[in-house]
Amino acid sequence: MTHVYQPQRSASIPTLRQLSCFKQAAEHPTFTQAAQSLAMSQPAFSSAIRELEITLGVTLFDRSMRRVRLTPAGESVRAQVSWMIATFDQGMEEMLQRLQHQSRSIRIHCIPSASQWIAPYMAQFQQRHPEVHFVLDDMHSDTLIESITQGDADIAVGLHFDMPAHIDSRLITSDEIVVVVSPRHPLAQQAKLHWHDLKDQPLAVLRRGNTYDMITTVLREQGVHVNVPHNLSSIESLYALVHSDLKVGLISSLSKQAHTDPQLCYLPIARPQLARKICLMKHGKQADTPLLVQAFWDMLCETL
Repeated sequence: MTHVYQPQRSASIPTLRQLSCFKQAAEHPTFTQAAQSLAMSQPAFSSAIRELEITLGVTLFDRSMRRVRLTPAGESVRAQVSWMIATFDQGMEEMLQRLQHQSRSIRIHCIPSASQWIAPYMAQFQQRHPEVHFVLDDMHSDTLIESITQGDADIAVGLHFDMPAHIDSRLITSDEIVVVVSPRHPLAQQAKLHWHDLKDQPLAVLRRGNTYDMITTVLREQGVHVNVPHNLSSIESLYALVHSDLKVGLISSLSKQAHTDPQLCYLPIARPQLARKICLMKHGKQADTPLLVQAFWDMLCETL
C-alpha cells in the first residue's frame, strides 16, 4: 500500500537544491539513483524532497518499496521545474561571462583632446596583455570625477581640479592655450603675442565647459572684451571661421596636436601664459581596483 504524505503549506519558496533533487527524482526510478546523480546521500536527498513537498503543500511522489513515481501534481510541474533550472543555469553562464569580460576590460573616460595621449599606451599595454579589452569614452572634464566615483570608469584623463579625497590623481602635462590665425592676418607677423594684443579682435573659442570659462576669465582680467556669438562645439567650425579671417581662434595645444592645419598659424601667448593641467584619475582605494587596471595605472604613472 502506498503511503501518502499529507503536507502542511509553508510560506517559504523552494530552493534551487530542492528543485534539482525533484528533477533528478523525476528522471530516475529510485531516490538512491537520483541521489547518486547529484553526489548526495540518500537520506539527505529524501529530506530535500520532503522539504520541497512541505514548501509547495502537495505530494509530488508516490513512494513504494521498489520505485517512486510522480503524482499528478508532480507531473504537472515537471516541465516548469526543468525550465526554471535551465533558465538559472543559462543566467549563471551569462553572469560568469560578463564577470570574466569585465575583469578583462579597462574602461577609460577622457577629454577628447587627451585621447591621443593615452591611446598609444593602451596599444602598448594590450600588446603585453592580449586578453585585455579597452573601452574608451570621450566626454567633458566636468563629468570625469563623477564617472570615477560612481564606478562607471576605471581610469579618467582630464583637467585637474580640487580632487575629492577618494580620487587618486597624477599630473600628466600642462596644456597651453594658443592663438590660431590665417597667414594673412596681421597677428601672424608678430614675433610674440600678449593677451592685450587680442583686444578688439573677433574671437572664436570652443564652448567646452571649464576650458571656455578659463579663457574668458583671463581675457576679462586682461581687459579684452569677450564677445563670442558663435556657439562652436567642433574645431572644424572654428577653423572655418579662422580660414576666412572672420575670427581669431583660441585652442589648447593638445587640440592643435590632434587637429593641426598646415594652412594656419599657431602662436603661443607669451604673457601671462595660460595652461590647463591634465591629470590621470582613478578611485583611491587600491584594494577595490582590479589587477589589470592597477597594472595599467602603474605603467602610466611610470611614464609621467
